Amino acid sequence: MKVETLEDVLFPGLNLVVRQVVVADDSLMVDAAGCGPPGGCPQCEHPAARVHSRYWRHIAGLPVGGHKMIVRLRVRRFFCDQSHCRRRTFVEQVAGLTEPRRRSSTAARSATRAVAVELGGRPGQRLCVKLRLHGRRTALLGQLTAPPVPARAPRILGIDEFAFRRGRTYGTVLVDIDTSRPVDVLPDRETATVAAWLLEHPGAEIVCRDRLMAFTKAIRQAALGVLEVADRWHLLQNLSTAVEKTCRRHRDCLRQPSSMDAGQEPVIPETPLLDRVRQRHAEVNELAASGLSLSAIGRRLRLDRKTVRRYRNHDLEDLLASARDRGHGVLDPFIGHIQHRFDQGATSPMQLYREVLALGYSGGYHVVHRYVTTIRKGTAIPARAVTPSPRTITSWIMRPQEGLSLADTASLEAARTACPEIAAACDLAREFTDMLRHRRGHLLRDWIQKAELSGPDAIGVFADSVRQDLHAVAAGLTLPYSSGIVEGHVNRIKTIKRQVYGRASFTLLRARILLQP
Repeated sequence: MKVETLEDVLFPGLNLVVRQVVVADDSLMVDAAGCGPPGGCPQCEHPAARVHSRYWRHIAGLPVGGHKMIVRLRVRRFFCDQSHCRRRTFVEQVAGLTEPRRRSSTAARSATRAVAVELGGRPGQRLCVKLRLHGRRTALLGQLTAPPVPARAPRILGIDEFAFRRGRTYGTVLVDIDTSRPVDVLPDRETATVAAWLLEHPGAEIVCRDRLMAFTKAIRQAALGVLEVADRWHLLQNLSTAVEKTCRRHRDCLRQPSSMDAGQEPVIPETPLLDRVRQRHAEVNELAASGLSLSAIGRRLRLDRKTVRRYRNHDLEDLLASARDRGHGVLDPFIGHIQHRFDQGATSPMQLYREVLALGYSGGYHVVHRYVTTIRKGTAIPARAVTPSPRTITSWIMRPQEGLSLADTASLEAARTACPEIAAACDLAREFTDMLRHRRGHLLRDWIQKAELSGPDAIGVFADSVRQDLHAVAAGLTLPYSSGIVEGHVNRIKTIKRQVYGRASFTLLRARILLQP
């Protein structure tokens, strides 16, 4: 059995001589000296012949046996005897251990760099402490340098946006679809920025993108002749939005009071909620027309910024229809019983509360009391048969028919029968999804014409947007390429952002995106 020396255990394959090993607290101090050939001058590469001096270097290495290892290295400084060389002296480097102006070994730097790529600064520093590695936050971040971007773009390029701050600032990520690796990250999603990158990095033949107009303009400005492929997932998302908008606009066709006589139109009385929606809609749009920002309007009306945006961006009829759909939550299944008993003379809220408790009601007394009060005032919403929400109907339409249960199929057929507009939206949506799933892009023009002539308004708007991007959408419905890989990288970027708590600069975020495998 071969007896290995201490050098073979600690520094296998390196030109080092270990002179002393001392354990102090949680550190392992190793005194060593280089024993290899002098090497050459780093500037002129002429081999050294004379020693100028010797001094000690302290190099942090990989941990050994749960101890931090510090190599106290005795190194030589040599003369450079070449008269034409501007460098007069230089220090020897131990290959595989030291680098100029570095205080960590090559192996330790590789380990801390991997930690920095995966975790960043503060989390990486905490892990280094547990692993007995020398890695402070600033040192870890200093190792995150983005790799150089190839001079030519990949043949199949994927492009998508991601949010630095949702609703405020966005960036752009470019991905090689063939290798699933990110190519570059841009600081915004402006047409000029993307077009400049495409001009500087030619070579793309196919570009997979979403339907953001800025990307479309950039590709057509800077990459003529490139085949654009619209992402199928975004097409389905846009179509689903159009179908849901149609269902919301025609939800009154589905709303039938349980006690309504045949042929009688449903009459929904005015409520304080509807009055409040009208008032807020008028106030928000009046202030928005005066030039105030969403935040300023929210402060003045004491509303959340998202609420202000909703009132500004939606039609009043859509807001009122949504408000009418708001029921009493847990009381909904028992409204018919309360109304029937109230008509019979049982007008005590406490008595009605005890009756619905016996029927399985799990809410509080104040909910029943409030509803009985609306009955007395004549503002109570009549009991309605349970109807599916617009989003539920949309999910039935967009899913494959073979994936629906018998109950869902029956409910969808009832909705189609009650509203011809929903039936038309359903037929058109299913035709489009069939084209998408079976790659029948040659039928797209006929579908657009049919949707624009006989489809609901929302479906017609979607068809018009498809016509404006006809070649890219047709390619998306024909070719196997998509932006699925790019969307995966967008999700990875979200994870990285959460790790750095949104504090990372663009340079650091870009480096971590490009360095992570």
